[in-house]
Amino acid sequence: MIELVSPVGYPRFEEQAQRRYLDTPIGRRLGFIWNQYQTTRNFWPRLERAVEELCQPPVVQRAYKSNTWTPLDQTRFGELSAAVDYLVIGVGA
Repeated sequence: MIELVSPVGYPRFEEQAQRRYLDTPIGRRLGFIWNQYQTTRNFWPRLERAVEELCQPPVVQRAYKSNTWTPLDQTRFGELSAAVDYLVIGVGA
């Protein structure tokens, strides 16, 4: 886990969801969040395909952000995370 600290030196605390642990990702419901950053447009679809082939999820949910600099809408994130067992999240998403 990476914790960001402000330049003043005071950490910013944000509420986080309860973490869930998986014994295995194989056969579990899978979600992807991707920011569609230009330099990842060749890599990300291949990553998704590889993870799907390896893990064989019964359900796949995707959230592709419309821009690279704002976080995924909190409501959409909540819906997505409730519908899957784990998420693969692209850098900056």
